[in-house]
Order: sequence, then structure tokens, then C-alpha cells
Amino acid sequence: MAEETHASTPLAAGAPAPTFTLPGRSGNMVALTDFAGKGHVLVYFYPKDDTPGCTKEACSLRDGFAALRDAGVTVLGISPDDAASHNAFAGKYQLPFELLTDADHAVHEAYGVWGQTPWGVGTIRRSFLVGPDGAIVQVFDKVEVDRHADQVLAALRPTPVANAAAAVEEAVERAGAAVSTAVRQAGKAVKGAMKSPEVRDAVAAAKKAVADVKKQPAVKKAVADARKAVAGARKAVADVKKKPAVKKAVARAKKAVADVKKQPAVKKAVASAKKAVAKAKTEAAKRPKGALAKLLSLVAPKKKSAPKGKKAAPKKAAPARKPLRKPAPVKKVAKKPVRKAVKKTVPRKAAPKKTVRKKAARR
Repeated sequence: MAEETHASTPLAAGAPAPTFTLPGRSGNMVALTDFAGKGHVLVYFYPKDDTPGCTKEACSLRDGFAALRDAGVTVLGISPDDAASHNAFAGKYQLPFELLTDADHAVHEAYGVWGQTPWGVGTIRRSFLVGPDGAIVQVFDKVEVDRHADQVLAALRPTPVANAAAAVEEAVERAGAAVSTAVRQAGKAVKGAMKSPEVRDAVAAAKKAVADVKKQPAVKKAVADARKAVAGARKAVADVKKKPAVKKAVARAKKAVADVKKQPAVKKAVASAKKAVAKAKTEAAKRPKGALAKLLSLVAPKKKSAPKGKKAAPKKAAPARKPLRKPAPVKKVAKKPVRKAVKKTVPRKAAPKKTVRKKAARR
């Protein structure tokens, strides 16, 4: 029968690391709270002692142990193996860090690393970098067993983005402090100036002058008349708007405008105008601007102007064309029945007889 697994909530960076107290290979009880405020703690879970993947991971952490220690990182390995197995494993590969036993895998479940694996139910290889405040700084879901120490050290190195963000925050804080200081100093300066007798006297004199002007009868009357005139004008406008004739005229005007807008010719004209405006905008956008426009104006050939002193000959106006006359409308003639023409025999006149001259007999 397969061992039952308990569903556990996956842990993420920023979450508080579950606390634990487990027996170590040295025989001492080790608690996570022992390292609170003392630096980072790498809690790495591995399936079994002296197996290929676990050996590579442990040796990677062994080789990078000095660098991890200089970075303030304490290494704690956790698996279900007992202390004897841990001691044999650590002695064989000279592991300088503590290995803890979680026999009932309760801590595994708290960290969400106990469940189904390709080899059955057991430990899911995963590491957690816990900060000095007890919060998880980073979760290594994909552990590279050959270079796990490098993964941890890389997570501790500040990235350029983090450095830039820190610099910006520091600059903002400094700017805020400088602004606050400047505002306080300005406020103090204003208060100090207001306390001086000269400023007090000047302010009092100005206030008194304004009050005196307001008290003058002419000013009072002018203000009252102006207010009365404004009120009268408003009332007159309101009265005019209420008159039925004005209301009807306004309604008619609105209706007339609406009717004009509905006419096809007006609609077509508005559409043509919009189209022309859009075309003009497009052409304007395509025209070169700035330095390019200046360059083109220098390169483009300029029109020759008439020499000074001589006036340009006025252009002859083209002869006006005579408007073509419209042809006269053709009147339709009613067709009459064609009658056969009767040939009349016209007597031909007899040709005049030629007078024959008798030749005189030659004598």
C-alpha cells in the first residue's frame, strides 16, 4: 500500500519560513530560530544520503562552503535518513555543514516538499534561502546539483536593476529631506519677517487703506449700483427666455437648423468638406518639416524674378469664348398622307425655225 501524502501549500518568496527543531548528525537539536538575526540560512531538502544526485549537490555546497560562509550563509541539509546514515555520508565526502533528520517528514510537509516523485512518494528536491528576519528570500524549485552553491551566491548578489532601484530610492529620500528642510527654513523666514515692526506696520496700513476705501459713500454706492445692474440684467434675460414668442422662435430656429442639416445637398457638402480637411491634413503631414524643409528650400530651384526697374509684362488675358448658342428646338411636323403626283403632259413648244439665208449666186 502506497504511503499517503498530505496536501501542503507551496511556499513562495516573502512568506515566513516554517520553524522547526530537528536532531542533527552531531547529536544536537538544531532549531531554525537559533540563526535569527545572524544571517541567511540555506535549508535544502534532498531525498537520500549517498545517492548520485544528492552527492553532487552536497559536494557542490562543500566546495562553495567558504564563499557561502563569507556571505553569511549557514547550510542545513534535511532528509528522512537517520544520524548514522548522515554521519557516514558526511564522513565519506568531508561535508562541513549540518545534516538533520526529519523521520516523520513533518517538516517536509510544512515546506511542501513531500509528495509524489518519479521514484514514488518521498522528498521533492527543493531549497529555501531564509533571511535573517525569518522570511523566505528565494525558493530554488529547479536545483542544479552540480552548481547549487553558485545558485545561492548569485541570489545574494544585488543585480544592476536592484542597485539602480536602491540608488533612486536613496536619491528620492535625500531630495525629500532637502525639500522639507527648505520649506521649514522658508516658513521660519516668513514668520521672522512678519514679526518685524516694519512689516507689521505696512500690513496694517494696507488693510486700513482698503477698509477706508470700502467705507467711502461713493464706493459703496458704485458697488451697490453694479450689483443691482447685474441682478437686473440677469432678471431681464430670464424674463425674455420665458416669453412664449421667444421660446417658439428658438424652437423654430433649432428645427430649421436640423432640417437644413438633413438635406442631401448639405450632407454631401459637409462630407466633402470633411474629406477635403482630412486630405489637407494628410498632405501637410507628408510635407517635410524642420531642417529637412529648410534643406529642400535651398536645393529647390527658385523662380526667376523680373530685373529691377523693369516691370513684368502683364499677362494677356485669354480671349473670352463666346457662349455656344443652343440649337432651336425642332418642331415636329405632322406627317401628311403622300398623294401620288399626277403627271401632266405639258405641250412642248416648237423650236423656232432657223432662217436660212440663200446663198447669193455668184455672179
